[in-house]
Amino acid sequence: MRAPRLFRAVIAAFAALAGAAMPAGGCSDSPVFTPCGEIPAGGCPSDRGGTCDDTACAGLYDCVEGKWTRSVDCSTDGGSGGGGGSDAGPDVVCSPVTIAHVGEKSGCKPDPQSPDCPVVAAEAACRESVCLTGCLDFFLCTKDGWTAVATCDEEGELSILP
Repeated sequence: MRAPRLFRAVIAAFAALAGAAMPAGGCSDSPVFTPCGEIPAGGCPSDRGGTCDDTACAGLYDCVEGKWTRSVDCSTDGGSGGGGGSDAGPDVVCSPVTIAHVGEKSGCKPDPQSPDCPVVAAEAACRESVCLTGCLDFFLCTKDGWTAVATCDEEGELSILP
């Protein structure tokens, strides 16, 4: 009985070493996507059609390494959106995103690549602004691999999939 246990221990050690040698996500040239979460008040994403012509946009932002970075200040860019940020104070609505985690597992590889995001990226944002995060589809790790559970439509509205 000792030989099978030893054999399993040796196999487990080799598997751990092989896993440690693999790059994160399983691909060596794939960038790691870090969702930025909720965009700052008065901000619009530059890569999702944000423009200073929209009066709600006080600035245009890019998601860079998990942080929103202002790329254009609409008040100095000649846009009419300069005042949009000042009105986005305490009256801003932030409804939570609630997605069922039925059948959730861990360990799905590789990680979703932009513009796909794990479901936690949707849950970390407000429902009203989740589609401004740069993510288009949200996935849950299940026994069958990554499963789409929510998506952003062309109007920027979040839809929870059945």
